[in-house]
Amino acid sequence: MSRPRPWSPASADLPAPLIPLERTFEGFLGLDWVELTDELAHVRFEVRENLKQPLGLLHGGIYSAVAETLASVATAFAVWKRGFTASGMSNSASFLRPVTDGTVEAICRRRSREADRWFWSTEFVQYQARLCALVDVTIAVRPR
Repeated sequence: MSRPRPWSPASADLPAPLIPLERTFEGFLGLDWVELTDELAHVRFEVRENLKQPLGLLHGGIYSAVAETLASVATAFAVWKRGFTASGMSNSASFLRPVTDGTVEAICRRRSREADRWFWSTEFVQYQARLCALVDVTIAVRPR
C-alpha cells in the first residue's frame, strides 16, 4: 500500500514544494514513505531499468540520492517549524552487494546532531534484511 509522501503541501511540519513532486528528482525516484520522524526516515522503492547502470545493477548514485533525500527530509521535518531549513553538505557511500531487481528498503537513522549540522546513516537492505549498501550523510541546518 502506498503511503503519502512527506513533501505534501498539507504537512505543516515541512515546506510546501516549489515544484510539483512528480516533476522533481524525488518524484522520479518513486519513494514509498513508510515512516518519518526527526530521528528516522524509512522508504522503499522498486528497482526499475531507469535506475540502473548499463550492466543492469542499481546505479550507485541512486543510493546516495535516496540517502540524502531521507536525511534532508527528516532534518527539515525536525527543524522547519523552528525557522530553519536543511540541505545536504556531504555523503559517502559503500556498496556491499549488487542489486538488480526487486524492492529495496532504505532506513535512515540520525547518528548525531549539532546546532548547524546533523549526521545520518542509511542502510539499504533487500530480501530478508540483506545489507546492500551504507550511506552516511551530513545535513546543514541554517536559518531560513
